Amino acid sequence: MHPIPQSVNDFIAAARVCRIATVRPNGEPHVIPVCPVFDGDRTVFVDLGERSLTALALAAERRVTVLIDEYDDDWTRLRKVMLRCTAEPVTGAEQEAAWRRIRAKFPQYASVDWKPRLTMALRIDSWMEEGIVSKRGEGAT
Repeated sequence: MHPIPQSVNDFIAAARVCRIATVRPNGEPHVIPVCPVFDGDRTVFVDLGERSLTALALAAERRVTVLIDEYDDDWTRLRKVMLRCTAEPVTGAEQEAAWRRIRAKFPQYASVDWKPRLTMALRIDSWMEEGIVSKRGEGAT
């Protein structure tokens, strides 16, 4: 995998929401919005319901695509990062570290007394971007 430039790392880290796409066991695609945190290197962490459709899909197929994008009516300012990842559940110290990041980035979790459920590490296998480092139409992988 090509190294991720700092500007792309910053874009991933700043994302308040992203979409993750999985394939359900019956072959149907499935996409949901989630609130991500990024370790600044190669892992995006998300929290899922243990019996959610996404969790079931990841139990059958660990490959996942993450899309982080920003829309603008001026299409020369569109920006996106797509990450191809392998998902794995985390527990113990890694889950605790992920949740420190989650609580720091999303303090509203405390207001609804949100507790960790199925915390997933989405390990980046490859990536592409558009509008951050590259000019429109020249994404890197």
